[in-house]
Amino acid sequence: MFIDKESYLKIKELEDFGVMAIYTKNKLGDIRDKSVQEQIIKVLKIEEKIIYSGFQTHSDNIVVIDKDTPVYTENCDGFITDRKDVAIFTKYADCLPIYIYDKEKKIFGCVHSGWSGSYKKIGVKAIEIVLKKYNSKIENIIVAFGIGISPEKYEVGEEFYLKFKERFSDKELNNKAFIRKENRYFFDNQRFNYNLMKGIGIKEENIITNSLCTYDGEFHSYRRDKESSGRNGAYIYFK
Repeated sequence: MFIDKESYLKIKELEDFGVMAIYTKNKLGDIRDKSVQEQIIKVLKIEEKIIYSGFQTHSDNIVVIDKDTPVYTENCDGFITDRKDVAIFTKYADCLPIYIYDKEKKIFGCVHSGWSGSYKKIGVKAIEIVLKKYNSKIENIIVAFGIGISPEKYEVGEEFYLKFKERFSDKELNNKAFIRKENRYFFDNQRFNYNLMKGIGIKEENIITNSLCTYDGEFHSYRRDKESSGRNGAYIYFK
C-alpha cells in the first residue's frame, strides 16, 4: 500500500478555497510506475487529473506547467500552473514543502525547499514567477508550509550558519531562524522561509504554518533513518 485515506493530512485553510494540499506519510514508490500512479489516483479520487512530477535535485528549478509540459521533468524542484486538470506531486524526507496559491487568479504550485533550496530562495522565486507570468498581486497569494524537520532536530555546524549569515540580512535571519545553544546551532527552515515571505510582502495572515516534525517518527526522515528513509509526498490540485 502506497497511501490510504488514513495516512495523509490536508491543509484545511486551502481546502476552503477549493484547493487540496495533501501531505502523505506512507511510502509512495516511483511515480513513473503505472501501478503507483493508479494507486494514488484511486485513493485521492483524482481520476480526472494528470499527475506532474520530477526528479528533485535540491535545485531552484521551477517548471510552469502548460499544455506542452511533459508529465515528468528531470532536475526540477517545483511546479506552478493554472491548469485545473493537473495534480502536482513532490517528495520529501525532512525538507520543507511550500504550497502556493493565488486566490484571485487561481494559480497554484508547490516547491521542495530543503536548506539548499531555501538558501537559493526557491519559494520566493516561485512567487516571483506567479507575479510576473500571471500578473498576480502579492496580497492575493497564500503560502502554506507542509511538514519538515523541526529546529530541535536540525542541528547544523557553524560553517552552515556563517554561510547563511554572509548572504542574508539580520531581518531575514531573525525570529529564531537560527537558534544558538552554547556552541551549537539549530536551523528553523520554516521560520526562515516565513521571514523571506514576509520580506517580499506576503501578508502574515496569508502564511500558514504547522508545528509537526518529520523526525518524530510518524513521517519519513532522512536525518533519522539515513539511506533507509522513505519519502513523504506533497500534492496540490483543485477539488
